[in-house]
Amino acid sequence: MGQQLPPLMLITSASNSRLKQLRAALRNGGSDAQGQVRIEGAKLVREAIQSHLLVDEVYVSESCRRDSETQVLLNRIPGDPEIVEVSDRLFPTIVSTEHPQGLLAIARIPSFQLDAVLQRSSILLVGCELQDPGNLGTLLRSAEAFGVEGVLLTRTSVDAWNEKVVRASAGSIFRLPCLGGFESKDLLGNLVRNRFHLVAAAPRAAIDFRKANYGDRFALILGNEGKGLSQEILSQVQTRIQIPMAARIESLNVAVAASIILCEAARQRRGSGGHES
Repeated sequence: MGQQLPPLMLITSASNSRLKQLRAALRNGGSDAQGQVRIEGAKLVREAIQSHLLVDEVYVSESCRRDSETQVLLNRIPGDPEIVEVSDRLFPTIVSTEHPQGLLAIARIPSFQLDAVLQRSSILLVGCELQDPGNLGTLLRSAEAFGVEGVLLTRTSVDAWNEKVVRASAGSIFRLPCLGGFESKDLLGNLVRNRFHLVAAAPRAAIDFRKANYGDRFALILGNEGKGLSQEILSQVQTRIQIPMAARIESLNVAVAASIILCEAARQRRGSGGHES
């Protein structure tokens, strides 16, 4: 068991300036102008620590603070983060979860540069106009599981550091380079110049996804949940693939489809047999 934490300042007033700032950040739903992200709950805070994120502030509810496991976790946070106690009555007002776990950390977003990601990666995931934070979080989790080395998002996609994305990623967002704000045409052109083979799922594709070749540098291009990929983007893609399905099923959820494709790519790259290009 970790040592007992010293007494902390306890916030009991709803008009406290810190709580006002936290509620304002909550309405924004994602990262802030200072490059910080909100992380809720012990499991995610633990993932952030293990992923070497720098934690600047921690807000803990009265009842959670008395928990011995919470005390151990707080003692494990490196550096010297400011730890503030918040009354049980007020803590739910500063978090987005329906059933708060009593712990909120403010951490610094990892910094990655596009050129460095392109140089060292051989598998990338590209999201074009992805809108659902749950889908993106799931994609990030699958991407890390199947060896993707970076996720790139177009300008109109959901913020990768949206709190719902962070939760759905189960910590993968802390470790996997994820960059956003790109124009799709410029981004795909940049990928081609860096010798990435562009692969996309399309409803009338000629190639079964299991027969595509994922052995070299490739980027899997994913479209909007409702509209899919535009013809302009598909015209830049070198290989179109499809996942065979029962006739009565028109399409799969984008995160599910991507997970299936990435699983096959990982299998091939482990040397499980050659396929057509």
